[in-house]
Amino acid sequence: METLEALRLRIQACRRDSRWKSNTLSDIAFSLDNLTLAIPVIPNEIFLIYSEILSDAVLGEKPHTASFIPALFSDFDKLSDAQQDALLDILIQHASLYRSQIMQFSVGDIIARKYPCDIAIQAFKKMWESHNLHARNIAHFGANVLSLTLPREGSERNALRRLDHIMKMGSPS
Repeated sequence: METLEALRLRIQACRRDSRWKSNTLSDIAFSLDNLTLAIPVIPNEIFLIYSEILSDAVLGEKPHTASFIPALFSDFDKLSDAQQDALLDILIQHASLYRSQIMQFSVGDIIARKYPCDIAIQAFKKMWESHNLHARNIAHFGANVLSLTLPREGSERNALRRLDHIMKMGSPS
Protein backbone atom coordinates (compact mmCIF):
# COMPACT_ATOMS: atom_id res chain seq x y z
CA MET A 1 0.00 0.00 0.00
CA GLU A 2 1.30 3.43 -0.95
CA THR A 3 2.06 6.07 1.61
CA LEU A 4 0.44 9.50 1.54
CA GLU A 5 3.79 11.03 0.63
CA ALA A 6 4.18 8.70 -2.36
CA LEU A 7 0.67 9.62 -3.52
CA ARG A 8 1.45 13.32 -3.17
CA LEU A 9 4.55 12.89 -5.33
CA ARG A 10 2.52 11.11 -8.02
CA ILE A 11 -0.11 13.86 -7.92
CA GLN A 12 2.58 16.54 -8.30
CA ALA A 13 3.99 14.63 -11.27
CA CYS A 14 0.53 14.60 -12.89
CA ARG A 15 0.30 18.38 -12.46
CA ARG A 16 3.72 19.06 -13.97
CA ASP A 17 3.91 16.57 -16.81
CA SER A 18 1.21 16.51 -19.46
CA ARG A 19 2.69 13.27 -20.84
CA TRP A 20 1.47 11.31 -17.85
CA LYS A 21 -1.28 8.94 -18.86
CA SER A 22 -4.65 10.18 -17.68
CA ASN A 23 -5.44 6.84 -16.07
CA THR A 24 -2.64 7.63 -13.61
CA LEU A 25 -5.20 9.77 -11.79
CA SER A 26 -7.53 6.76 -11.65
CA ASP A 27 -4.72 4.70 -10.15
CA ILE A 28 -4.05 7.40 -7.56
CA ALA A 29 -7.77 7.56 -6.71
CA PHE A 30 -7.81 3.78 -6.27
CA SER A 31 -4.75 3.90 -3.99
CA LEU A 32 -6.21 6.73 -1.95
CA ASP A 33 -9.48 4.85 -1.59
CA ASN A 34 -7.59 1.76 -0.41
CA LEU A 35 -6.04 3.80 2.39
CA THR A 36 -9.51 4.47 3.81
CA LEU A 37 -11.04 0.99 3.55
CA ALA A 38 -10.42 -0.17 7.09
CA ILE A 39 -10.74 3.13 8.93
CA PRO A 40 -13.97 4.48 10.42
CA VAL A 41 -13.17 8.19 9.96
CA ILE A 42 -11.29 9.89 7.13
CA PRO A 43 -8.28 11.63 8.67
CA ASN A 44 -7.71 15.27 7.76
CA GLU A 45 -4.41 14.33 6.04
CA ILE A 46 -6.31 12.21 3.52
CA PHE A 47 -9.17 14.68 3.16
CA LEU A 48 -6.61 17.40 2.45
CA ILE A 49 -5.35 15.40 -0.54
CA TYR A 50 -8.90 15.14 -1.92
CA SER A 51 -9.34 18.88 -1.31
CA GLU A 52 -6.15 19.75 -3.13
CA ILE A 53 -7.03 17.60 -6.13
CA LEU A 54 -10.56 18.92 -6.45
CA SER A 55 -9.31 22.52 -6.11
CA ASP A 56 -6.45 22.23 -8.58
CA ALA A 57 -6.92 24.11 -11.87
CA VAL A 58 -4.69 21.70 -13.82
CA LEU A 59 -6.15 18.49 -12.40
CA GLY A 60 -9.74 19.79 -12.50
CA GLU A 61 -9.59 19.81 -16.28
CA LYS A 62 -8.37 16.22 -16.58
CA PRO A 63 -11.10 13.67 -17.32
CA HIS A 64 -9.91 11.09 -14.80
CA THR A 65 -10.19 13.51 -11.88
CA ALA A 66 -13.76 12.19 -11.71
CA SER A 67 -12.25 8.96 -10.34
CA PHE A 68 -11.94 10.61 -6.92
CA ILE A 69 -15.69 11.24 -6.56
CA PRO A 70 -16.87 7.59 -6.17
CA ALA A 71 -14.45 7.10 -3.26
CA LEU A 72 -15.81 10.21 -1.57
CA PHE A 73 -19.34 9.04 -2.33
CA SER A 74 -18.83 5.63 -0.73
CA ASP A 75 -16.90 7.08 2.22
CA PHE A 76 -19.15 10.10 2.69
CA ASP A 77 -20.34 8.91 6.11
CA LYS A 78 -16.70 8.65 7.19
CA LEU A 79 -16.26 12.39 6.64
CA SER A 80 -16.76 14.70 9.60
CA ASP A 81 -19.45 17.38 9.36
CA ALA A 82 -16.71 19.96 8.84
CA GLN A 83 -15.19 17.88 6.04
CA GLN A 84 -18.60 17.46 4.38
CA ASP A 85 -19.13 21.22 4.52
CA ALA A 86 -15.63 21.86 3.17
CA LEU A 87 -16.19 19.36 0.35
CA LEU A 88 -19.39 21.11 -0.70
CA ASP A 89 -17.64 24.49 -0.65
CA ILE A 90 -14.81 23.11 -2.79
CA LEU A 91 -17.23 21.60 -5.31
CA ILE A 92 -19.18 24.86 -5.60
CA GLN A 93 -16.15 27.16 -5.75
CA HIS A 94 -14.27 25.04 -8.28
CA ALA A 95 -17.18 23.85 -10.43
CA SER A 96 -15.90 25.95 -13.32
CA LEU A 97 -12.75 23.79 -13.45
CA TYR A 98 -14.59 20.56 -14.08
CA ARG A 99 -14.70 20.33 -17.85
CA SER A 100 -15.32 16.61 -18.21
CA GLN A 101 -19.00 15.67 -18.43
CA ILE A 102 -18.25 12.61 -16.29
CA MET A 103 -16.85 14.90 -13.60
CA GLN A 104 -19.80 17.26 -13.92
CA PHE A 105 -22.28 14.42 -13.56
CA SER A 106 -20.32 12.90 -10.65
CA VAL A 107 -20.24 16.21 -8.76
CA GLY A 108 -23.96 16.84 -9.38
CA ASP A 109 -24.75 13.30 -8.27
CA ILE A 110 -22.78 13.39 -5.01
CA ILE A 111 -24.32 16.72 -4.05
CA ALA A 112 -27.86 15.55 -4.91
CA ARG A 113 -27.59 12.20 -3.13
CA LYS A 114 -25.40 12.94 -0.13
CA TYR A 115 -26.49 16.39 1.04
CA PRO A 116 -29.89 17.37 2.41
CA CYS A 117 -32.21 18.52 -0.37
CA ASP A 118 -32.31 22.17 0.69
CA ILE A 119 -28.51 22.36 0.81
CA ALA A 120 -28.18 20.61 -2.56
CA ILE A 121 -30.69 22.96 -4.17
CA GLN A 122 -28.85 26.00 -2.77
CA ALA A 123 -25.57 24.61 -4.12
CA PHE A 124 -27.08 24.09 -7.56
CA LYS A 125 -28.61 27.56 -7.48
CA LYS A 126 -25.19 29.10 -6.73
CA MET A 127 -23.63 27.10 -9.54
CA TRP A 128 -26.36 28.12 -11.97
CA GLU A 129 -26.09 31.77 -11.02
CA SER A 130 -22.34 31.72 -11.67
CA HIS A 131 -23.17 31.72 -15.41
CA ASN A 132 -20.27 29.32 -16.01
CA LEU A 133 -21.10 26.55 -18.49
CA HIS A 134 -19.41 23.80 -16.46
CA ALA A 135 -21.03 24.88 -13.20
CA ARG A 136 -24.40 25.10 -14.94
CA ASN A 137 -23.97 21.56 -16.30
CA ILE A 138 -23.35 20.34 -12.75
CA ALA A 139 -26.47 22.15 -11.54
CA HIS A 140 -28.51 20.68 -14.37
CA PHE A 141 -27.24 17.13 -13.76
CA GLY A 142 -27.78 17.45 -10.02
CA ALA A 143 -31.30 18.82 -10.42
CA ASN A 144 -32.10 15.87 -12.68
CA VAL A 145 -30.88 13.44 -10.02
CA LEU A 146 -33.04 15.19 -7.42
CA SER A 147 -35.99 15.05 -9.79
CA LEU A 148 -35.65 11.28 -9.96
CA THR A 149 -35.28 10.79 -6.21
CA LEU A 150 -37.73 13.23 -4.62
CA PRO A 151 -41.39 12.51 -3.95
CA ARG A 152 -43.76 14.00 -6.54
CA GLU A 153 -45.24 16.45 -4.05
CA GLY A 154 -44.07 18.30 -0.97
CA SER A 155 -41.83 21.15 0.06
CA GLU A 156 -38.66 19.61 -1.39
CA ARG A 157 -40.32 19.07 -4.79
CA ASN A 158 -41.62 22.65 -4.67
CA ALA A 159 -38.09 23.93 -3.98
CA LEU A 160 -36.83 21.90 -6.92
CA ARG A 161 -39.57 23.38 -9.10
CA ARG A 162 -38.43 26.88 -8.11
CA LEU A 163 -34.86 25.96 -9.06
CA ASP A 164 -36.09 24.52 -12.35
CA HIS A 165 -37.93 27.79 -13.02
CA ILE A 166 -34.73 29.79 -12.36
CA MET A 167 -32.78 27.49 -14.66
CA LYS A 168 -35.34 27.79 -17.45
CA MET A 169 -35.43 31.57 -17.15
CA GLY A 170 -31.65 31.74 -17.46
CA SER A 171 -31.38 29.38 -20.44
CA PRO A 172 -31.07 30.65 -23.99
CA SER A 173 -34.26 30.18 -25.99
